[in-house]
Order: sequence, then structure tokens, then C-alpha cells
Amino acid sequence: MFFGIDDFFHFAYDKDSQTVKSNIEELLGKVETVHVFSKENRVLVLTRDSLKTDYLYGFDLEGCLKFKTPPPEHYQFWYLNGKQIACIEADDSAKKSPRSGWWFSIDLENGKLTMGSPAY
Repeated sequence: MFFGIDDFFHFAYDKDSQTVKSNIEELLGKVETVHVFSKENRVLVLTRDSLKTDYLYGFDLEGCLKFKTPPPEHYQFWYLNGKQIACIEADDSAKKSPRSGWWFSIDLENGKLTMGSPAY
């Protein structure tokens, strides 16, 4: 099943593996993970770039950028899981987790990240 985001990129949904693949890396950088939330009219894209900051992008289903969020201060993005993103400590100023990192909830309207429970 294909659904267009806009003329610049499209997402292909592979229903067998429940993953979403994209061809938007030339626009955003290396894409790590994509999650589509049809009911909320959002597409979350986590990018990885070894030379600059990773970002969490939020688009609506029409392809309009709604937010571009860097990792929280003193943290690095670890992985995206639905409406939450796991982050690991990037320096000694980060709050130490009793596990491997922290879950941050994502506000789908503006990309604001709110620290939640420890992640592992």
C-alpha cells in the first residue's frame, strides 16, 4: 500500500513486516526510523548523522513539516518507539538512569519531549 506525503517523497508501508520505508534521506539525512500515525495526521522520522545532530521530524500526512526536534540537552536519541523516544545520556550533566536511558514522550503537535520512565 502506498500513500503520498507530497511530490518530494512517498512512504511505502510493508504490511508483512509492519515497517515503513522511505526515500527521503536526501532531504533529511540518514533515516533511522519512521512511524506513521494516520489518526493523528502525523509522520515521525528519526534521522541519524554522525557529522551533526540527530533530529526527530514531525510531518502531517500532506508532507508539511510541523516540527524538527533535536535530542534533549545532555542526551542523544537512542530509538523511536511509537509516540515515545528512548534517549541515552550524552554527558555527565544528564540525569543518570538506573537502566540504559530514559523514555521521553513526544507531543505530536509541536515535538516537545517530556522525560518519563527509565528505558532499557
